[in-house]
Amino acid sequence: MGSKPDLIWLDGLLGSGIRPGLDRMRAILSKLKNPHRAHPSIIVAGTNGKGSTSATLASILRHSGYRTGLYTSPHLVDIRERWMIDGEPIGENVFADSIEVLKKASGAAVITPTYFEALTLIAFIAFERASCDIAVLEVGMGGRLDATNVIRPIAALITPIGIDHTEFLGNTLVKIAGEKAGVIHRGAIALTSNHDPKILSVIRRRAALVGSELHEVPSRARGPIPLLGDFQRDNMALAARAAELLIPRLPQITPESIELGIANTRWRGRLERFLIAGKEVWVDGCHNTHAARVVAPFIAANLPRPRLLVFGIMGDKDFGEVASHLVPHFDRVIATEPYPPRSASAASLVSVSAGLGVPAIALPAPREALQAALASDEQAVFVGGSLYLAGAAIEFLDEQRAR
Repeated sequence: MGSKPDLIWLDGLLGSGIRPGLDRMRAILSKLKNPHRAHPSIIVAGTNGKGSTSATLASILRHSGYRTGLYTSPHLVDIRERWMIDGEPIGENVFADSIEVLKKASGAAVITPTYFEALTLIAFIAFERASCDIAVLEVGMGGRLDATNVIRPIAALITPIGIDHTEFLGNTLVKIAGEKAGVIHRGAIALTSNHDPKILSVIRRRAALVGSELHEVPSRARGPIPLLGDFQRDNMALAARAAELLIPRLPQITPESIELGIANTRWRGRLERFLIAGKEVWVDGCHNTHAARVVAPFIAANLPRPRLLVFGIMGDKDFGEVASHLVPHFDRVIATEPYPPRSASAASLVSVSAGLGVPAIALPAPREALQAALASDEQAVFVGGSLYLAGAAIEFLDEQRAR
């Protein structure tokens, strides 16, 4: 076809909201002749670290000689980042063709998918058309009823679980863990890096129910890693252990390809460092309490004083709790709004920061906030609180770096 992607149709699904359930996916996949069964798949669930773990495992598989599809969310700059084949975003023509195929199948099924369902279906279509040997799929939210969970994975990985999306997943760690553990299916190798006894008991129960052996992966250092932050060691250990356990199924994986895959993992917007005009700028999504808590020690140990925080976060997050972990490490805050109207207001973030004893100003437009940060007197700048803000910062800072 070679046409431009029908983003009007795709964007028109944005208002569809979140509608957990797999019936719509299965009906449309049936019309598509089930492209998700064209190759084996691996699924990665959890609250934090899903993307890093998925990217690491995909890199290992690619360096083992397998044509690898990687589906993650959200994108930071370009929507095609969500679908990677052998480390590169899918091409414009593949994207356009996949949307057209999906539109026809949705019409034939007389079903309008949600936005995330459509993105997931595009992954299945694009990866089949690219003749992928294997796909790694990051769960969007939860697991049991997430659109990605129509597959029957050969491995199911569960990264650290925290409180998030309580309106859909439940308001306790046990309930949330139950939803995440729903990605473990009969025949899948199951792995987790969780260590909380309550969470582990839920995951163990699900694995036992479907007859899958659960591998509890301890924290371990593997020497130098390409992604900064001690918490990334756990994510990389989880991906590496999954690769080791998959060798009987995927015999091209070797200890050497595991090390090479880890060393070559790239995952933007996670403690990403920029040096611009003599200033050190760090960008990290850290979009919930758990993420802010684990990134805070890195800030304290590695960013020189005085420090400036550019802070923006979604309104449905517990931004007071996130701020309590981040803001005290800074000398000043610029509050912004990365995705209005769903963002917390900059004014409310100024109030929260002031309550924590750190002066703050409101610059709602992210580019204005970032320009002010580059022009500031502070030696180090940290941009965080939302992956939408991380995406805006990367786009802006890449432009500055290219000048």
